[in-house]
Parts: sequence; structure tokens; C-alpha cells
Amino acid sequence: MLEPIYAENVIVGVIHKKQFQWYVTDRELWYLDYVKFAQAFENEGDLAVDEYIEPERKGMEILGSENAGLFLKRIESYKGDAATLLKLFEDKIESGEEEDVLDFIPSFLVDFDQKVFYSLFPEPASFEEYVPSDWKGTYEDFTGLIPETEKYWVNKDGESLFEV
Repeated sequence: MLEPIYAENVIVGVIHKKQFQWYVTDRELWYLDYVKFAQAFENEGDLAVDEYIEPERKGMEILGSENAGLFLKRIESYKGDAATLLKLFEDKIESGEEEDVLDFIPSFLVDFDQKVFYSLFPEPASFEEYVPSDWKGTYEDFTGLIPETEKYWVNKDGESLFEV
């Protein structure tokens, strides 16, 4: 698992086959539709989708429910769990690096079952606009949708570390 770094290595919640899992990955993996993403940045109409594709996404210009299983296998080394993320978060706070609390805000919730992409990404990148055509992409606070047992920002006393 990578260490979360504000707007670079992002924390992503994934729902696939009714299972919830955290990942900490490079943000670039989460443009679900690289074709749309490339079109937005190509002036001449000459699409160079390959320029944008990360190795984990090779052969998956559009990431959706159909190829999610293969993709999630490829990023297995980036898996995280609530206990590990909580420990990292608490260590960051104890070290006095409280300004780095933003590193631990989850950036995306990707629901491959319902075909919904939620973004809380803190910088102007609009990941939610680059989703497959049969998906819904939205920019909103999705933390209320996270299962209670997966809320790594809540300590054993029930306090949110974002408010400490």
C-alpha cells in the first residue's frame, strides 16, 4: 500500500460484487474513461489515449463493471484496510504534521455494482466527468455511504480524526 499524499496518492473506496475495499493508489488510475479524458485534452482530434494509460490500466481504456475484476487484481498491492489507515492517520497527527490531515480524506468511492463514481477530490480535476456512458459520476461527500466498520478516520473512542 502506498502512503496517502494529498492529491497524488489517493484513498479510494471500491465496491465490487457487494464487497467493500480501500485502496491507496496514484490518482491517474481513476479516470474511468481514458477515451473521454484524452478527447478533452487533444486539440487536433488525434487521440493518443496510450499517453495517458497507467500500466495497471493497460488494455482497459474504459474501466467499468465488466473488467473491474481484472483491474482490481492488478492493483492488489495497493489494498489497504481501515485498521492500517487509522494507524497511519493517528501517527501523522501524533507527529505534529496536522496540516497533512488532508492526505487522509478519501478521494473517490467507486461502486462497480451500481455504476456510480463519487468524487471528493480536492483539486480541480473533475474525475467524475470521465466515467463510462452508462455510469453516473458525481462530486459530493460520500463518507456517509461508507460502512461504519470501514471509517478509518473514526478512532476507538468514536471521534472523527478530521475534527480532533
